[in-house]
Amino acid sequence: MSYDTWITAHARVATKKHKRLKLDDIMSFFQQLATLVTAGMPLLQAIELSAQQTESLKLQRVLEEIGASIEAGNSFFAAAANYPDVFEHAWIEMIRTGEITGKMSYVLVELNKQVRDSRDTRRKVSGALMYPMVLLCVACLAITAMLWFVVPTFTKMFDEMGAELPQITQMVVNLSNFVVSYGYFLAGGAILVVVAFRRYMATERGRRTISGFLIVVPTIGDMMVQMMMYRFSSSLALLLKSGVPMLETMETLRGIFDHTPIYRDALAHVQFRIASGHPLAASLEETGLFTNMIISTVRTGEETGQLANVMEQIAPYYKEKMEILITRVSKMLEPIIIVGMGTGVAFMMLSIYMPMFEMSGKVK
Repeated sequence: MSYDTWITAHARVATKKHKRLKLDDIMSFFQQLATLVTAGMPLLQAIELSAQQTESLKLQRVLEEIGASIEAGNSFFAAAANYPDVFEHAWIEMIRTGEITGKMSYVLVELNKQVRDSRDTRRKVSGALMYPMVLLCVACLAITAMLWFVVPTFTKMFDEMGAELPQITQMVVNLSNFVVSYGYFLAGGAILVVVAFRRYMATERGRRTISGFLIVVPTIGDMMVQMMMYRFSSSLALLLKSGVPMLETMETLRGIFDHTPIYRDALAHVQFRIASGHPLAASLEETGLFTNMIISTVRTGEETGQLANVMEQIAPYYKEKMEILITRVSKMLEPIIIVGMGTGVAFMMLSIYMPMFEMSGKVK
């Protein structure tokens, strides 16, 4: 085999497939689909080609099934709605908008931008919270190790010496005995709590309760509200620019906010008020869940007839503000965790050394 033949045989023309489905795979799919549809390729053919090009085996199987469903006469958004673990509800609503308005290429381009923004935001959140979470895990492991291994050693020594333990030491010893005796049950209970919480969050009541509580928590609530404002303004701009009427836009926005029941219900109220002839800005103000800047901007857009443009301009402001709050939360957590870890370790060390100091003071 010649060198040129070997190069041709081993050239990295085809990418290596993987079984998992990552957000980057979804983003690449929407980007490729938008390019193909914009170039004039029929939607079904574009989906089939995207299925061949994707690096995710799971996404490839899903796209092939979606293509078969479309070929059988179903719409793209109806076929995609059968895979909620792959396509978020907000994405499906956007796809439905593209099919209804006939502006699929434009919607796909904007949807790709939203997926890209979502990926960047998740990376920033993960990066900002990584260090505090590592500190928290180290603190928990250090304190658990001391209670499980270190304290029992000193407890045995104190018992052999017949020392009278101070109250603070006795508290730590009792806690250590509890951890040693029921440690595995505690670990199992923690796992059950996490599983139960995830299942609770999957219910309507759970999402309403938890999201409602988080919205009123200082700093975290600010961050969530900014996130909602960014999603509202960017989605509203996209829908209006796609030519969707206002009432249908509100209906689609309700679907986009489906996993945030408080804002979904607020948008249902807004939709009802608009249908009754009230302006959008006044309807948003009645809910009490939208910022003054959003309300003022919407009012300006309604008065000038440039609502889609002003919403598109204000969306980056809320995105930037949300990222600033994420960084602030991570910076706030770091000293709290460090101080907490230091206090816990110092408390246990003090409880161990106090009996030793007392016994050494009695030695003449």
